[in-house]
Amino acid sequence: MRVLLTGITGFAGSHLAEYILNHHPEVEVFGLIRWRSRRENIVHLENKITLVEGDLKDIVSLKKILAVVKPDWIFHLAAQSFVPTSWKCPAETFSINAIGQINLFEAILDLGLSPKIQIAGSSEEYGLVFEDEIPIKETSPLRPLSPYAVSKVAQDLLAFQYWKSYGLRTVRTRGFNHTGPRRGEVFICSNF
Repeated sequence: MRVLLTGITGFAGSHLAEYILNHHPEVEVFGLIRWRSRRENIVHLENKITLVEGDLKDIVSLKKILAVVKPDWIFHLAAQSFVPTSWKCPAETFSINAIGQINLFEAILDLGLSPKIQIAGSSEEYGLVFEDEIPIKETSPLRPLSPYAVSKVAQDLLAFQYWKSYGLRTVRTRGFNHTGPRRGEVFICSNF
């Protein structure tokens, strides 16, 4: 089995790669990186994974990568995920997150591949939550409050649409705050 992780150099991606390698040693792990990706989170894994260079905003590079890797699973974790940056660069955030995902989907369809694709959403998609709506459920309304959150809602809905329209095997998840070793310093945890 072959797995492609977008965002492998990030916090969640590096831990997922580590988990797959430790618990499923028969799986070939490929990681999509950009030429400027910081690799400190995966330096301990580099002799166990295959890194492939490309960009979600470049469908040609994605097609080349997917044609070689032919993944059975794709964990799509790559994103511009820092909410304050999304306020400063909303178009770039949407381009990386939503348009990048469309490029990934279109490359998969163009090549006739049929991987299972996990789309990493965010609790930010829920946005405005009223007291009587707590605890949040998967069925809670999506009321995004930042450009980042809007881009993640777009990713969620695009995954649903590509499943219904083209049969793409997507799984949409909405992760809540998580932390641990290798978490970027720009992200903070509440201190209660």
